[in-house]
Amino acid sequence: MPERSTLFLLLGIGVLVALTAGGALVYWKRSANAQKYLPTLNAAEDAYDIPRDLLARVAYQESHFRDDIISGATQSSAGAQGLMQLVPKWYPGVNPLDPFQAINAAAKSLANYYQQFRSWKLALAAYNWGPGNLAKNLNIPGKWPQETLDYVSQISADVPT
Repeated sequence: MPERSTLFLLLGIGVLVALTAGGALVYWKRSANAQKYLPTLNAAEDAYDIPRDLLARVAYQESHFRDDIISGATQSSAGAQGLMQLVPKWYPGVNPLDPFQAINAAAKSLANYYQQFRSWKLALAAYNWGPGNLAKNLNIPGKWPQETLDYVSQISADVPT
């Protein structure tokens, strides 16, 4: 039997492999809430020609599929609400606390941002930072907030864009 330190090293390598490109595609799908919304998220991706699991990964990044966020019990400091973290003033007529309305609104926005910026990574940046901010600062190095850089990087690491 291998020594204890060897077992811990192997376990650590296994965890590392699971969190890299090959394994990263599944860790966020494991919760019951992810499974509950994944069919609707994937259907919206199909309807709006969004790459598979990109919108689903946005949902995870925004809410981690947490009940307190989805229900609106927890809001962001910017007033974003629900599964897709929509700010009500930017989505009139959409109830951000209705996951199915929020998924459709988010899919439509993400697809529109892709049409505007011709890149899924830029569409993600627009979803996070706002399309106006992105358009004004698109080619200005150092102007993007770290939060947006991290957002795009984290989602892009999990889903081919």
